[in-house]
Amino acid sequence: MSNYIYSVKQGTSINRWQRSTLQKQKVASKASCIDAPVNMTEGYQEVEYPIRTNFLRELSEVPYPRKQVFSEVYDGFENPRVDFSTFQATPQKVSTYLRAQLRCQENQTVECALVTCGRAILWINGKLLIDFHPYTRNHGTKTTVNLPLEQGDNELIVYMDDLAERDVNFFVELKILSNHHFQVVLPLSYDDSILQQAEDFLNGLYFEKDFYSKGEVSICSDYDYFEKVFVTYEEVTFTEEVGGNITDFRRESQFLPLNNQRISLGDVEDIPTSGLTHLFVGVLLPDQTYLFKKFVFTVYNEEKLARHLGGNLEERKTTALTIFSKLAIQDMNSALAEIHLTGSLSEECWEKLQPAFRMIEERGDCADFMFAPLLGFWLGKKEQLPEKLRRKLKDLALHFRYWIDEPGNDVMWYFSENHSLLFHTCQYFAGCLLPEETFVTSGRQGSQQYDLGKQRLLQWFEQFEHYGFSEWNSTTYLPIDLIGFFSLYTNAPDEEIRDAAKKALDFTFTIMAVNSHGGTLSSTFGRTYEHDLKAMRLGELSNILAIAWDRGNFNYALRASTLFCLSDYVPPKECLSLIDLQPKEELTVTYLQGINQVQTYLYKCREYSLASGIDYHCFEKGHQQHMMNVSLGSDGTQLWINNPGEFMHSGENRPSYWAGNGRMPCIKQFKNVLCMKYNLSKAYVPFIHMYVPYWNLDQVDMDDSNWLFIKKDQSFLGVYFSQGYKMQQSGETRGRDIVSEGIDHTVLVKCGSRNEFSTFESFITAVKKAKMTDESFDDSQFGLFVWNEIDHLASYQVMPVVKMKEGAEHEET
Repeated sequence: MSNYIYSVKQGTSINRWQRSTLQKQKVASKASCIDAPVNMTEGYQEVEYPIRTNFLRELSEVPYPRKQVFSEVYDGFENPRVDFSTFQATPQKVSTYLRAQLRCQENQTVECALVTCGRAILWINGKLLIDFHPYTRNHGTKTTVNLPLEQGDNELIVYMDDLAERDVNFFVELKILSNHHFQVVLPLSYDDSILQQAEDFLNGLYFEKDFYSKGEVSICSDYDYFEKVFVTYEEVTFTEEVGGNITDFRRESQFLPLNNQRISLGDVEDIPTSGLTHLFVGVLLPDQTYLFKKFVFTVYNEEKLARHLGGNLEERKTTALTIFSKLAIQDMNSALAEIHLTGSLSEECWEKLQPAFRMIEERGDCADFMFAPLLGFWLGKKEQLPEKLRRKLKDLALHFRYWIDEPGNDVMWYFSENHSLLFHTCQYFAGCLLPEETFVTSGRQGSQQYDLGKQRLLQWFEQFEHYGFSEWNSTTYLPIDLIGFFSLYTNAPDEEIRDAAKKALDFTFTIMAVNSHGGTLSSTFGRTYEHDLKAMRLGELSNILAIAWDRGNFNYALRASTLFCLSDYVPPKECLSLIDLQPKEELTVTYLQGINQVQTYLYKCREYSLASGIDYHCFEKGHQQHMMNVSLGSDGTQLWINNPGEFMHSGENRPSYWAGNGRMPCIKQFKNVLCMKYNLSKAYVPFIHMYVPYWNLDQVDMDDSNWLFIKKDQSFLGVYFSQGYKMQQSGETRGRDIVSEGIDHTVLVKCGSRNEFSTFESFITAVKKAKMTDESFDDSQFGLFVWNEIDHLASYQVMPVVKMKEGAEHEET
């Protein structure tokens, strides 16, 4: 027996505990309807589902846990919260208990901030202190609690729970507010030095880079404390039973040796992946439990994926379909490709469909993403569809819930533009296919479902034609919208629906062409995630660019890609000229999107692109908006600046560490110059930071002038931080995380290229000579900018201007 002891003081949080086994149980309620408007913005919308109303109505008292077993250690590492955030496609109650001994030298009352989204009950020395249960879904609510601590050891027990409806920010934070300090004691059945070594070891692990295209993939270690570690690609908190059609290549968990302070995961060709891959490295402790830490990396197997699909669009579609059909993955789109090519339903193909069937049967969140293309495929094939599959789809169709006016107790999300489009498409297709049948959930005839679905789709397209995408340019959600557009364009029985889908496809492909750089979408995004930003070459839009124009990165993102290949859709001819800029051409475009009228601005040339959202919700609380982006070089190396929404480096919150903004910036841009300001007086995380993927860069110059300079191929970048900056030198973000601390920030971003500045050194000299204030910048190319005098005129029309680049005086060599 020994004690693991650490100190806490004012401004820090208790983030190492003993904990019980994580619990989850399904939650059900009476099936009922919902009445709420569709969210036409990119921000978060709170809708209280009947299942939550019932859950809150039936809250019960939680007794003091006299016999609770605290079998594991929780370590938050860089995260001050106790955080088990997860995604559950069906409603689940998640819960656990925490325990710690608080050791004081004298009696004291410690003031703390208690924050949770769900419920937190605290007992001190066996006495109930507080039962705090805001249940403000995914929005932390804070209260103040006083811990009455006596001299010696005080037992603090915390019960935490929440209702998981899809994504759930399941956390508790206990932060010390008063000027007190004490020790936290965790009793262990083994020597405490082992736990300390495990923590240090996991904190000292890192990938040399986030992106691997060939060779060995290995985790590096600062320490050699352990001979072998456990590596798992499965979630170590809450598992998700319901599958779906999100391509996922499974890997077995492994015990791996540590050799020369490296843990080899294998070669790129041995690691199948469909995007950003997360894994957990675990150290086995003497009590046979594990201490885990999460890490992320990306594999893009260039030898296998970087290929020429064909000389024309039809060849590329056929080649892609053939590849998709042969993938050994549990993905319904691979099955659709096989059925289309062979006309038959093999046993392997049938198995590929099972996760989607389960998702639809259980009404798991995102079931509409799967059901719309399945119903469209049936409608397109009619009697040619294998009978076994037709019977299954009919049964699913008659029992599905198509909208919130039909009774249900699921937690499928209906209230965003992509989900509403897909649900209306499902209803429209199902009603058309089964006009004489009675649908179980609604009690309607199929013909009524068809009429309702058609009416709702026409209303959706009317809104879309006026405002465009609310989740603007989103690498995450444009592919989901494309599922609906392709399904309707190919299979809708009504010409006006097909025409509306065709116009939407043309608009979307124009958006993609305008914003593409280096084979992927490089822009500002209405909503994004870490896995999109760090794994752009494995994103679905990169795949569609490869199929459409042979200008992207072919990969195994299958959802919209498969439907594109199954269709006869041909993108607008003029799009290619918006991608293939000539050596001294530039493209500038600014346009409004969404009912909130975000003004997006993009400037790009062959060497780089710079994009932003202009003066949008300045200094307000943010969500998943990606407000500025830089792309350098022919491979589209992505860099960006944001204010993190949480401290955990690869957490599940929205906004997260890398994706979105805790507090929104205020941005002005003119061509290749951008000025952004942050006020973090109300921010949860008190710094801004920049993602710098050094493994893809030729040169990174840091000096004492607050300027950071970067060279990539023939592209140059300068970034000025008014509060200075420092590169993270430890932990998994080392070498790639530029942090600038402080409350008020002014950041200036300037791009350039060899044909504008001849050399990297002359670019640096020109930029550093420029006179700069908070209000203005005297640019060497374009003259004096007074930021508040820049008038950005924009409409909802996407009208890119391509012309010769100003200042392009130096010849290409």
